[in-house]
Amino acid sequence: MKQKNIILLILALFIMNSCYKDLGTSEKDYREINELAIEGIDEQYSKDVDDSLKINPKLTGTLYSDTSKFKYAWEIDNKIVSTKLNLQIKVDFLPGNKISRFIVEDKETTIKKYYRFNLNVSSSTAGNLIMVLSKSKGKAELSYLRLDKPANWAINYFESRYGKPLGTNPQKLGFVMVEATKIQNYPFVNGFGRIMVLADDQIALLDKRTLDPDPTPYLTGEAFTGISSYPPPDVSGYKPEFFHEGINVWRSNAYGTGFQQMTQFNLISGGALYFASLAPSVWSPSFYFNKKSVYGSNGYFSSFGYYDDMIPTANNNLFQHGYTLGYFVVFDKVYGRFAYSSYASSYSIPTTDVKAFPGHDLIYGSATSQSGTSFAVLKATDNTLRFLLLGKTGTKYSLAGEVGGGTATAESRFYNMKTSPYLFFTSGNKLYKYNILDIKSNSTPSENNAVLSLTSLGYTADAVITSIFVSRTEMTMILGVSRYGSDKNGNGDENKGDILVFDLDKVSLGLTLNKKHTGVAGIPVDVQIKYQTHWRDGRSNGGVNLMDNI
Repeated sequence: MKQKNIILLILALFIMNSCYKDLGTSEKDYREINELAIEGIDEQYSKDVDDSLKINPKLTGTLYSDTSKFKYAWEIDNKIVSTKLNLQIKVDFLPGNKISRFIVEDKETTIKKYYRFNLNVSSSTAGNLIMVLSKSKGKAELSYLRLDKPANWAINYFESRYGKPLGTNPQKLGFVMVEATKIQNYPFVNGFGRIMVLADDQIALLDKRTLDPDPTPYLTGEAFTGISSYPPPDVSGYKPEFFHEGINVWRSNAYGTGFQQMTQFNLISGGALYFASLAPSVWSPSFYFNKKSVYGSNGYFSSFGYYDDMIPTANNNLFQHGYTLGYFVVFDKVYGRFAYSSYASSYSIPTTDVKAFPGHDLIYGSATSQSGTSFAVLKATDNTLRFLLLGKTGTKYSLAGEVGGGTATAESRFYNMKTSPYLFFTSGNKLYKYNILDIKSNSTPSENNAVLSLTSLGYTADAVITSIFVSRTEMTMILGVSRYGSDKNGNGDENKGDILVFDLDKVSLGLTLNKKHTGVAGIPVDVQIKYQTHWRDGRSNGGVNLMDNI
C-alpha cells in the first residue's frame, strides 16, 4: 500500500512539471517591462490667478524613452487641463491649493505612471486692475488686466470662472474704497472694499480682493434700513439705476497706524434716493432709504447725480487724502428741475434761480476746477443735449450759462478735468475737448474741438468709442473701443472690444498712445481702474509720493 502511494506521488509531480512547461516558462517567454522615471516636475508650485504655468518634464525609460510611445494627461483639481507632454496653461482656477498629477500611459502596455504635485493658487486681483464691463454674446461680462507686473488679460472671465452670468444688460461698474471693520458696513463693503456691477437694474456684489461673488449676491433696499423694525421699512419700488461713492474723511490716524475713513454712498433707485454713510473706524455708519423728490411723491430722479464740490481737505498736522464734499445734485425729470441733497433728503432750487427744463434728463455732471461752479449735461426727449454751468454760493444756486451740446450725442461719455476747465467727451469715433467756460460766451462744441479720431489709429469707420476713464492722477486716459459695428450684443466668437491707454499731459492736455489692447472684451460699457487702496490724486504722504502705475 505504501509503495502504491509513493508511485502515485511521483506520477503527480511528473504531470505538474509537464503542465508548467506547457504554459511557456522558458527564458524566451519572459519580457521586461519599460520602467519609467519622470523628472523636471516640482512637488509644489505657487501661482497667481491668470499667471502662466509651464512644466517641461523629462521621461527616462529602462527600455525606451521615445515620447511618441506614450499618452499624457495633466490633471489639476480633478480636471484634465492638457493632454500634451509639456504643460503650458493660464492658471484659471479659484484661489486655493489644487491637488494635481501628471499621468503617463504606455500606448503598448497601457501601464500608467503617476507623478503627483500641488498647485497653490493665490489671488492676482488684490491690487490695481484695469477692469472692463462689457456686453459679450448678449450677456454682461468682465475682463481685467493686472497692473502690478506684466500680465495677460483675463478676458470675459466671469461666467466661465463662477458658472453664472452677471446678467444681460450691463449698465455700470463701480468700486467702494472704504474698508469693513464694522459689521454694519456689510454688505456695502467686504474686506478691503467692494466691487459693484450694475446690470439688469441689480447691483451685484463682488469681493474687491478676489473678484469672487459675495455670499450676499445683490445690494438690496433692506441694506439701507439699518436695524430691522416693525412695521417693515418701505423699500417698495427699489430698482437700482445709479450709484456713487464720495470719499469724505481719509486721513492718517494721529493715535496709531492706518487711516481714519468715511465715505458717502448715494444710490438712485426707482427714482428715489438711498444713502449710506460708511464709517469703519471711530464713527458709526448711518443709512437712509426711499427718499422721494422734494417736488412731489410722483417725482422721479434721473439716473445720475454728482457732488458739486470736491475740495481737497487741508493737511494741517495730518496727511489728509479726503475731500470736503459739496451737496449731491440730482434732477427730477418729471418736474424738469434740479435739486440738491444731503443724507438722501432733497431740497428745492427755486426756478427763479435755476429755471426748469421740462422733458429733460440728467446724464452727466461733476464738480469743476472753477470754485463755486459745477457742470451738467441734460438730454431732451429728441436726444439733443444741453451743457450747463451751475453756480453756487452756500445753498443758493444759479444758472451761469447754457449752450447746446453741439457734436455731443446721447451716446457720448464725459470726463471733466479736476485741474483745468476742460471737458473731454466722446462722440462716434472721435474724442473732443471743450472748455466749459465757453458756455458763458454761448460757444457750442464743434468739429474744431476734435482732438482724436479712431481712423488716425488705423480703425475702420464702423469703430466707435464707447467709454472713457481718466486716472486719479489725470496723467492717463483710457478709452473703450467697439469694433462690432451695428451689432449691439457683442455676438460672434471674436472679441472686438479694445482698450486704448493714453499718456495725458494735464497741462497741455495732449494725448500720446501708450498701449493698445485688442480683442480683450465684448462691447465696452464701462472701463475703470480698480484701485485697491485710496490715494487722493494718486499720491501718498500728503501728495508727495506718486503711487499710480498704469
